[in-house]
Amino acid sequence: MAINIKWPLEKSPQGSFKTNDATLDAIATDLRLLLITNHGERPIHFDFGANLRSVVFEFEGDELRERMTDSIIEAVEKWMPFVHIKSIEITDSTTNPTLKPHEVDLELEFSVGNLNVLQALKQRIRA
Repeated sequence: MAINIKWPLEKSPQGSFKTNDATLDAIATDLRLLLITNHGERPIHFDFGANLRSVVFEFEGDELRERMTDSIIEAVEKWMPFVHIKSIEITDSTTNPTLKPHEVDLELEFSVGNLNVLQALKQRIRA
């Protein structure tokens, strides 16, 4: 049974988009969408999202990692309070020279509710 549409979008053999059938996969997709959404991109929920692209554009180094971590935690607590973040690793051009300025690799481990299952999520954020 389909719960939501997978992200990034992929065409399914049935002609529509591929979907998530497992709850944890659906939550990972929702979390990914929360992370890549900037404030103002959702018409009714102006403050939906983690607003990370604006943070990536403004800061570098330790301050960038602190601001991004705070933004992620704040957004998850507000919009997905059932998700428990276990770890956040942020790599930018100051720690990885292969990344361009204003480009960040984000690795996040999380669990859902009382489940002892950790799920990993990787996402590149660009300004």
